[in-house]
Amino acid sequence: MKKTFLSVVITATSFCIKINAQVGINTPNPQGAFTIDAAKDNPTTGTPTAAEQANDVTVTPTGSLGVGTNTPAGKLHVDGGESRFSSTTSAWGISPTTGGTTGSANSFEIIDRVNNIRRMVLNDNGDVSLGGAVGSNSGAGAISIRTGNVGIGTGTPTNVLDVNGTTRLRTVSQATGSTVIAPIYVDPTGVVVKASPSSNYGGLTSNQVTVASASVGTLITGLAQGIYKATVIVSDACVNYSTAEFLVHNFSFNNNYGLNGQIGYVTNGTPPARPTFTQTVRTNIVVEWTGISGCQDGGNNTALNYALAMPSAGTINVTNNGNVSQTYRIVLTRID
Repeated sequence: MKKTFLSVVITATSFCIKINAQVGINTPNPQGAFTIDAAKDNPTTGTPTAAEQANDVTVTPTGSLGVGTNTPAGKLHVDGGESRFSSTTSAWGISPTTGGTTGSANSFEIIDRVNNIRRMVLNDNGDVSLGGAVGSNSGAGAISIRTGNVGIGTGTPTNVLDVNGTTRLRTVSQATGSTVIAPIYVDPTGVVVKASPSSNYGGLTSNQVTVASASVGTLITGLAQGIYKATVIVSDACVNYSTAEFLVHNFSFNNNYGLNGQIGYVTNGTPPARPTFTQTVRTNIVVEWTGISGCQDGGNNTALNYALAMPSAGTINVTNNGNVSQTYRIVLTRID
């Protein structure tokens, strides 16, 4: 038997097809460079309705992708509901919704679809809710922003910052020199307030200076005009602390400034362990302690003695009347 084989070999050194046309799947009426009409419900001509576009996927000539819309407003535009992102262990949905908190018309949700709870809701009036389980697009989470108020642990913050729980500041800057600071407290409802309704009263000023024996140092300067209650503290290497309180009047007009000793206490001194204040003029006062024992730093029974002087309004100097170098600390509370 004789067999005949026909071999046809076509060799092309160049083969190129260029099609300047739109491509449609399930539709003869593509709305972009490429359109899939999944439900085969688009009209053969004209623009599909919103309902007909809901099952379409379109790529525009500029490379934008529309899912549920044939006119994407961005590089990726999904219209019609929730979009899902998932892996083998995680599933998340992002969804635009209608309604939200008071004053809001629309919201945007990020939903944990493993547990089917909202983790974040953004409302178009600026309200934001974050947290473990946001109940609804109008609900609140562990962190909530409502009309400019931020709540942590509460969904209904009543102040600019409303913390339902304890707070912690890991780093707090220290005021330097004669910087005036205002102590803060809380009222019966937990709102942070200043100690006084005045912008000045209750303000604290503090400083410290190390002064060699028989020398003078500036303990505070730049003190704002007013009346103060001052506390001066000095100690030795034996941890024997002396504390003395003074009233300070500080007005430059007509040289109305001066200071006066009130009371004091030293830990290891002759009972009642109070200082002797010797004042010859209103701007100078000498402070002496009795019954002070010697210490390993070389200090003797005069180690804690000093004198305060106001050479001008706003400045308090300290003279070290002891036999060793000392560090003096002062805290002033403005009372008028």
